[in-house]
Amino acid sequence: MENWLKTASEAAPEKTAVKFNSETITYEALYREAQTLADRIKSLGEDRIGVFIYNSPESLKLIHAMMQARVEMVFINTRLTPHEIRQQLNDVGVKMIIATKPLEMKGFEVVRFETLYDLAPVPLEERPINGDDILSIMFTSGTTGRAKAVKQTYSNHYASAKGCEKRFGYGADSVWLQVNPIFHISGLSIVLRCVIAQCTNILVDKFDEEKIFKLLKDEKVTHTSLVPVMLQRLLKAGSDFGENLEGILLGGAGVTKKVLKEALDNGLPVYNSFGMTETCSQIVSIPYTDGKILDGTVGKALHNVELKVDAGGELLVRAENVTPGYLNADMETVDGYFRTGDLARLDEEGYLYILDRRKDLIISGGENIYPKEIEDRVHEVDGVETCVVIKAQDVQWGETPVLLVQGDAGIKEDILKHLTETLARYKMPSEIHFVDEVIMTSTGKVSRQKNYEKYIKNHQSGRPD
Repeated sequence: MENWLKTASEAAPEKTAVKFNSETITYEALYREAQTLADRIKSLGEDRIGVFIYNSPESLKLIHAMMQARVEMVFINTRLTPHEIRQQLNDVGVKMIIATKPLEMKGFEVVRFETLYDLAPVPLEERPINGDDILSIMFTSGTTGRAKAVKQTYSNHYASAKGCEKRFGYGADSVWLQVNPIFHISGLSIVLRCVIAQCTNILVDKFDEEKIFKLLKDEKVTHTSLVPVMLQRLLKAGSDFGENLEGILLGGAGVTKKVLKEALDNGLPVYNSFGMTETCSQIVSIPYTDGKILDGTVGKALHNVELKVDAGGELLVRAENVTPGYLNADMETVDGYFRTGDLARLDEEGYLYILDRRKDLIISGGENIYPKEIEDRVHEVDGVETCVVIKAQDVQWGETPVLLVQGDAGIKEDILKHLTETLARYKMPSEIHFVDEVIMTSTGKVSRQKNYEKYIKNHQSGRPD
């Protein structure tokens, strides 16, 4: 496999690879910097190192340097507690962390990024990249139980980039605006897509509506990737997305029909998508030009992805971008297909509909209830900011759905009326509580587990929410 950054530096040396505020880095300069750092990283003597990084030029230099040095990167979610970080790193045998911002972590050697330049270089040996080598290791969200350490190879990332490139329609002349954090697959995938396609990455360290609108226009941004909550905030803040935008890729969490429709009504080129850490980002997507985009589907499989749904309704995936496995757990496969744990259906035209996570399925009196179906109906009610359905134990029915709503409590009757009209009686929530905040994960997904824990805590203490 070719050295992506080296190839880009030779093909387009003076082209802007990364722009961050007033700092601009060409492909030639980025490759040169990566080589300088790689020599020094190699002197650390570690084959696998944790990286504690934020969206910054230093982080991109570090990522490319570690790739040049062929050192496996274990990406640390910077929002985790020290205890959680320690647990994850111990799970995969990491002893050293390179950090672009201050970090104290007992039991680990923490190397500040800027001190790498002070190390004595160890010349790198020229050797081709093996596609099966591990490029990155990322942990699943781990909202229940132990987080799984996902191996992501060079071939995985390359296949993912090529699948996205063909469906999303970007290329060497494109300008990506990157808002998603690099330590998540949604962010790292953009970094790698850009260098593989040799396009420009406009890097943003913090989501701010005014700044995003300005960058979209000033930098003539053609493509960006957002989680739905970001798009909601932008739609609420304004409507001028510039004249060059060709695609907004939505992912990381489910998007409601209401938000999609508002985006389409504003003429935005939105693509809904679905993917996971185990597949190095998206495996399906649907463009704004497809008439089914408002029908609840996340789209069709990318050209290099195979999908099927088994007899139990579980989504199975086979593709080159699927992880070869976990470092700390067994991977469930069947006939070469990865078992995703998602309940889904495929229609006769190949459109995929995600019903829910298997572990979130509620079985009430022998009937299957999908929390997502209830949430989708609730989001159709005006005044609902967001909501989550959690699973509660019930003496009579075994399990029952409980609805938590972030919004004005005055709309409770509207919600009940709408649910009564659109859902079977057995799917109706046994309780509805209005909360100040529906708890989200760091990727913008609703955390059922954390909302459940808060509900149980308040329920046991006698508080209604």
